[in-house]
Amino acid sequence: SSGINAEYGGETMDEGSHWCPQHRSKTYRPSQLAKLNPIEKSRYLFYAKPTKAMLMAREAALKRVRLEVKQKHADVDMKRQEAVEKQQQERHNELIGQLKAAEARNRIRLLRIRYNNIRSSELEQMVAYQPTSLRAVRLQALVPQKNNFQLSRNDSMLKNDRQRIEEIIDDEEMATTKRDLTCI
Repeated sequence: SSGINAEYGGETMDEGSHWCPQHRSKTYRPSQLAKLNPIEKSRYLFYAKPTKAMLMAREAALKRVRLEVKQKHADVDMKRQEAVEKQQQERHNELIGQLKAAEARNRIRLLRIRYNNIRSSELEQMVAYQPTSLRAVRLQALVPQKNNFQLSRNDSMLKNDRQRIEEIIDDEEMATTKRDLTCI
């Protein structure tokens, strides 16, 4: 069957190992074929070997179909890639927006702290430059003061914890933290 016509129950395999039906009835000459009615003619031509023009047309049609399928796959891939890029761009834009909002909040916080510090220092100066102490006390009582913004300096550790930490820090021989784990 490799390139040779082989008969299988009245049908043949052509050189490209494709199945080809064979005529089971008599053969017609072109003049007789022209006289047949269209149905008989189509039945007869169904079993005829395709001409070179028909084979070329079939190959051209297959090429067109393959090309269209490739283009559709390329379009689908391109749309998928565009969707992924769009999603990444949206995430990027959202992240940039969050960063800008955080920077704006920080700027506002710093301006508020600066304003409160300047206001407090001006009130302290007004109190300090009063001609009498009675007027200074009265002004201080009437105008509420806000303290300068500072970090909390309250110690949240207990006295024993503070001593233990200082003891560990001062221990240069590591006698309090060094353990002998070989006896376990």
